[in-house]
Amino acid sequence: MDFIVKNLNENEQYIFRVMAVNHSGRSGPCESKPVTIKETITMPEFDLRGICQKIVIARAGDEIKVEIPVMGRPKPTVSWTKDGQHLKITPRIITERTATTSILNITECIRSDTGHYGMTGKNIVGSVTDTIIVKVHDVPGPPKGPIKIDEISRTYGVISWGTPENDGGVPINNYIVELRETTGTSWVELTSSVIRTIFKATRLKTGAEYQFRVKAKNRYGAGQPIISESVVAAYPFKPPGPPSTPKVVAFTKDTMTIGWNEPVSDGGSEVIGYHIERKERSSILWQKISKSMVRDNQFKSSGLEDGVAYEFRITAENMAGIGKPSKASEAMLALDPVDPPGQPEPIFVSKNIVTIQWTKPEYDGGFKITGYVVEKRDLPAGRWMRANFTNIIETTFTVSGLTQNEAYEFRVLAKNAAGSVSEPSEPSDPITCTDDIVEPRIMVDAKFKDVILLKAGENFKLDADVAGQPLPSMVWTKGGKDIENTMKLTIKMTDLTTTLINKDSLRRDGGEFVLTATNVGGFAKHIFNVKVLDRPGPPGGPLVVSDITSDNCILEWAPPADDGGAEIDHYVIEKRESSRLAWTNSASGLTDTQFKVNKLLKGNEYIFRVMAVNKYGVGEPLESVPTIANNPWVPADPPKDPEVTIITKDSMILMWKAPEYDGGTPITNYNIERKDKIGLRWVKCNKKKVKDLQFKVTGLLVTHEYEFRILAENAAGLSLPSNSSPFYKATDTLYEPGPPGNPRVVDTTKSSITIAWNKPNYDGGSEITGYIVETCVPGEEEWTIVTPPGGLMGTSFTLMNLEEDKECMIQVSAVNSEGIGEEATIPGTPRAQDRLLPPEFDLDAELKKVVNIRACNTLRLFVPIRGRPSPEAKWTKEDGEPISRATIESTTSYTSLVVENVNRFDSGKYVLTIENMKINVVVLDKPGAPQGPISDSMVITWEAPGYDGGSNIIGYIIEKHDKEGVRWTRCNRKTVTDLTYKVTGLMESHIYEFRVLAENVSGVGEPSSPTVFYKALDPIFRPGEKIEEPDLDIDPDLRKVVNIKAGCSLRLFIPIRGRPQPEVKWGKDEGPIKENAQVEVTSSYTSLVIDNVNRFDSGKYTVSAENASGEKSALISVRV
Repeated sequence: MDFIVKNLNENEQYIFRVMAVNHSGRSGPCESKPVTIKETITMPEFDLRGICQKIVIARAGDEIKVEIPVMGRPKPTVSWTKDGQHLKITPRIITERTATTSILNITECIRSDTGHYGMTGKNIVGSVTDTIIVKVHDVPGPPKGPIKIDEISRTYGVISWGTPENDGGVPINNYIVELRETTGTSWVELTSSVIRTIFKATRLKTGAEYQFRVKAKNRYGAGQPIISESVVAAYPFKPPGPPSTPKVVAFTKDTMTIGWNEPVSDGGSEVIGYHIERKERSSILWQKISKSMVRDNQFKSSGLEDGVAYEFRITAENMAGIGKPSKASEAMLALDPVDPPGQPEPIFVSKNIVTIQWTKPEYDGGFKITGYVVEKRDLPAGRWMRANFTNIIETTFTVSGLTQNEAYEFRVLAKNAAGSVSEPSEPSDPITCTDDIVEPRIMVDAKFKDVILLKAGENFKLDADVAGQPLPSMVWTKGGKDIENTMKLTIKMTDLTTTLINKDSLRRDGGEFVLTATNVGGFAKHIFNVKVLDRPGPPGGPLVVSDITSDNCILEWAPPADDGGAEIDHYVIEKRESSRLAWTNSASGLTDTQFKVNKLLKGNEYIFRVMAVNKYGVGEPLESVPTIANNPWVPADPPKDPEVTIITKDSMILMWKAPEYDGGTPITNYNIERKDKIGLRWVKCNKKKVKDLQFKVTGLLVTHEYEFRILAENAAGLSLPSNSSPFYKATDTLYEPGPPGNPRVVDTTKSSITIAWNKPNYDGGSEITGYIVETCVPGEEEWTIVTPPGGLMGTSFTLMNLEEDKECMIQVSAVNSEGIGEEATIPGTPRAQDRLLPPEFDLDAELKKVVNIRACNTLRLFVPIRGRPSPEAKWTKEDGEPISRATIESTTSYTSLVVENVNRFDSGKYVLTIENMKINVVVLDKPGAPQGPISDSMVITWEAPGYDGGSNIIGYIIEKHDKEGVRWTRCNRKTVTDLTYKVTGLMESHIYEFRVLAENVSGVGEPSSPTVFYKALDPIFRPGEKIEEPDLDIDPDLRKVVNIKAGCSLRLFIPIRGRPQPEVKWGKDEGPIKENAQVEVTSSYTSLVIDNVNRFDSGKYTVSAENASGEKSALISVRV
């Protein structure tokens, strides 16, 4: 018992005494020790262990209730902040304060409630602040607009949009794109699975006006849409403009060929073709004559009538359609054309008169030539003008009125009797109006008009005759420079001839020799092409020697800059040792510019050379620099930092780092060696090649200690061994045990406290050898061991000789071979004080039924009782009538009733009442059956029994009966306290009935009436819906060894699926995972998080998912 004495003075000392009072009077006093009145003060503290990683996740619309235990004396005041600002209290967001907790309650949470919520506890000792993170998930907001119409056509459109600024707190899964015609109101879904922010809508109606809308979707659903502007399904361009006016470029008596230019405007789309129309000059009706679209800018019209005049016009077409027609062409008669006359030539030239002559056309068009037209043009940029004003019958004409020293060109056109005019003849050569001047001419033999070929060492001779008035001057040039006489090359000239002679020709003597003759009338030029054929020059250098080893190397070069005038046929490679003069052939007939030379002698120095060969012989060589035949690599550096990560009694997993330098060639193998601590020899561990940076060493002796070293091997051989690892003992890894479970106080007296606990969930791999109990005075830090040094073997302990009513702190730790494990603290600060226990009894099962006894026999009722203080027992009949014939015996541990020689008047209900400190226990009977009926659905509901047996109902038991079976089986493992229960685990298509039993402190009552039979379906599915086996979507990176650095956080995230939702279990190395591992399981994924990992967290982690349709598991290897 306790009592609070108020209005005491602080820092004063008091003595208290207690006296018991009954009807007979007052007892003697019991005095306390002197007590000084002081306030016990502690710092405020928040207990956030119940909030995983200090993160609270909720869906929008849900209620968030965060209840955080608050400790500290005097009672701290708690204030809340959000994102560093004072938390504004609204009807939706409120904070509450109880005696031991602070509660944050947010009803109908929204996305803006996401944030960092800070709690600050203050009292006179100080203040403490902690933070939790609240995340509110919701459907995403609208995508970022506007919706862009990237491309539109008559049958499709391409739209794009931006990602939502508000993703609802979770990743966007996909977008939903919908469309509607502006003339309607219903939206049609185009796609619900697009992931990118661009979509092509097809099958649009040409000319129809549409609107698009887009919604983002995450795992919580689809958000608000955005709607595009209206857009018409049509090409975004116009028909092209009219082409240029067509012209007749060729004609015969039954055909005409017309040409035209593209339209000035193509309407925004490329012109894909043209349509041609024609009509007779006297008609007004245009007739389309192109059967298909014309791609070119010319068209030949056939089927014309001889002598009829025709006009033509053109229309262009693009993707938008056909544009307007061009202007009509000039009317043209359908006649055979007259061939043009021959090129006019001057027969007389003076300072203002030129007489020209020409030849008749080869074909007169079927009619007699009736005349000619002569045209002239000033040079260099004059226009063609008619030179004759009367009809010319002859093929000569004198043009007068010319300007002295001006140059002119002339051309001639022919006409026949049908009126057809020929094309102009070729223009004459430029003619300068001057007296007695003849332009230079160079005349050469026909052989000099082609390339002159000769072999190296031969002579060549170039001759030319020159004419002109006045006599022209002559100059020989080559490569833009004048040629001068040398011992090899001689130039001879006369007034009208010139000769160039070259002796003993070489390749460089070939080329273009240009002879130029010049006078006041102009100049003439002739080019002589001379080609000297010879052996090729040296290949292009340098000659590169690469990939050198002790017995081979690779040579590379470029083709010769001079091929000798003939194609390179092949290459010849020779080599010699630098200490010798003789060259030896390595290869010939090579067509490539690369070759691998083999059969070299290690350590020798070589010089290589390459020569090109054409049909005229072997060319000059290209030599390499001296090269020594030696391997370019060396043994690798030794590997680094061998370390054992996982140890068992007969194996260890060894890891190391690669050498800093591989010696110039890849590492092909690692040799792993071990040495027993009691041995002298290093023993090789691997029989096969090892290329990874880890190896499992097996065949170890239990409890032996080993050290390891690694050697790297490449093409040059083995490296030096690495530094030896520390010694590791071959034994299964042991750890200190975890904390004992459920530490509690089971009893107290004024001088003792009895505590109990459960075994630790994790024994560290070694058997628990005992337990240690420690005590500490509140406010102090020194703990005192109160158990024997070797510890206790049991799971309970009584602390004796304690000071009455004095608080203390108690903690329990388990001990195994590795030492003392983590402690578990008894909640609160227990006191050594007498404990009051309510009266209880243990009613025998036979007494819970109807006790049948024959008349004249003896009735014996024996009931064990307990309580503190010892309870008083009272027996009566059901109507309160005292039992006069009974012999009643009561002690501190039992009470009994004996009625001898019973008769039928002794039948009835006997009521046992036990009482201590006015705490009453009334023994009546078991409760009656629950009231029905039970509903015939999968959720079983019922009403409470009409009679509770005199004690509160503590729960219900639900039983089912398969129609095909004979037994009733229990459905609920734990007692159900509600009046409803969802039955699971039923066999699909089986027929069941159900009943319910009530339970109170006296036992289980009679069952209710059963339900009717009905057919069961799995409650997770709709009828006809298929189940799905569990599946684990393992990331490819998790299928490899997961490497993580010590001290970091290990996070394994695995998507899961299956219907019904699978049950997920995690394990490690065929055992349970560590207690500090945080496991999260949702309907779509499971995750495992271990903070601050060490090398003992290495191993093989297993995850399994199981439902009614099967089981799926996966193995993940982790190396720290």
